[in-house]
Amino acid sequence: MFDPQITPVTKSQYLQYLRCKNAFHLVREGIIPKPLSSSYGGYLEWGDFLQLCRSQFKDSASIDKTLEREESIQKTQEWILEKKSIFHAHLRSKPFVSTVEYLEYDPDREGWILWDFRPIGSVKQDILRSFYFHKKVAEGMSLNVIGYKLIRIQTKYIFPGGPIYPEDYLLIEDITPRMESEWGTREEEWKPFLSEIERTNEQTVQFSFLDSKPSCRSLKSCWSPSHCAEGKENAKEIFDFRDSSELAKQWFALGYNSYESVPDSELTPIQKIQKQAHISGKTYFDRNAFESYLTNVTKTVAFLDFESINPYLPLYPSTRPFQHVPYLYSLHIWDTETDTLTHKTYLHEDVGTDPRLAVITQLQKDLPEGITIFSFNDFFEKLIIQETATAFPEFLEFWERIKSMFIDLAMPFKKLWIYHPGQNGKASLKEILPCFSTESHGGLSIREGQDANYQYLRLIKKQVTAEEKKRVLEDLKAYCKLDSYGLFLIYRMLLERLSVI
Repeated sequence: MFDPQITPVTKSQYLQYLRCKNAFHLVREGIIPKPLSSSYGGYLEWGDFLQLCRSQFKDSASIDKTLEREESIQKTQEWILEKKSIFHAHLRSKPFVSTVEYLEYDPDREGWILWDFRPIGSVKQDILRSFYFHKKVAEGMSLNVIGYKLIRIQTKYIFPGGPIYPEDYLLIEDITPRMESEWGTREEEWKPFLSEIERTNEQTVQFSFLDSKPSCRSLKSCWSPSHCAEGKENAKEIFDFRDSSELAKQWFALGYNSYESVPDSELTPIQKIQKQAHISGKTYFDRNAFESYLTNVTKTVAFLDFESINPYLPLYPSTRPFQHVPYLYSLHIWDTETDTLTHKTYLHEDVGTDPRLAVITQLQKDLPEGITIFSFNDFFEKLIIQETATAFPEFLEFWERIKSMFIDLAMPFKKLWIYHPGQNGKASLKEILPCFSTESHGGLSIREGQDANYQYLRLIKKQVTAEEKKRVLEDLKAYCKLDSYGLFLIYRMLLERLSVI
């Protein structure tokens, strides 16, 4: 049981409630700690983005972020009485507190406009819900809220080089009409939230996975199965069934708690394959599908993986916000007839310069002509090369020559032409590799692409020592190398199965 007078409700908690009522209470009551959010990337650019946004306003007060919450709230209230426009305004209307990026006073209309600054390309539902939360807190303070405005990123912006000018890069959007058109929807979300706070202030909360929001579709993503599914914590595996979505929740309600327990009549053909693989402990393999899939593969094959950054503040001329810019690749080349494996790699260590030209120049040298190129989810690798060649037209012929040679090595696992029980329904390289080899990303310092993106961005932003830079560069190469080597191991495994089975 929580006391709203002691622990205020924040905007992030409200958004969490809309996603999962159980998680809202579990964290609010201190039953479980709030999961740590990923720190990848965002804050490295946030300061510069915020400065661009704030440059659009003159003569405004700003709450110092070093102040304690109570001091911030008091200072905000003082400036509100003086009718000052305020950056980082702290509002409180018990039991709620919120922080508004910019609270603008309009003297002509004698009202307040709520502003939000978001490094995003489109308006999401959570932004509208955030504005509504701010509105409720502001109105609880008797403020006359007259408008809602958002500063976001102009996704069509092409960076010309030099300074980024806010008028070109930022998109200022008045979303007041949209907010007003959706009052009914927002109120339908808000009223149950208020009722829930009042109800749970008087009695103990009962947690149930089945009563949670529709967005909480899987017990595997539940923050605390021991509370939400007490006694059935081990029923997670039914949520591993591919494409089960809400159906798995219905199975859970019916008492099914394992692969074996779900009747075949409830399952799709793909789900039946999964069930049988888990019951037998054996790998499913569709020989006919693979023979067709590998028909035109050349005797010498390549396995290619890129690492990239995708900053929302473009760093290099002719790039867009969020565009993936390659700085590293790993390329394994295997001659199946001689069983010779060669490794090529390029990492752009001159972090102060645009890596694209150096990357594609070296790749053109390293990649033999006329051979099959395997990548995992090859759309990404092809997009990287295509966009780089577009920026440097002398490589367009190279792109045209190789684009038809790509084969997506993720496809067989997505389509369940092969399935290992250890995949637990997943089809990512990091889940697949340990199932079919002794290799794993678990022992690496960098284990996922988001972290690789973040680490290279740290180098660019000079947030590392010389010694740390050296270590990060080695970690990046090791991570990328295992990705392309993992593709080789998987492909070799497939050929061995075709020759044996």
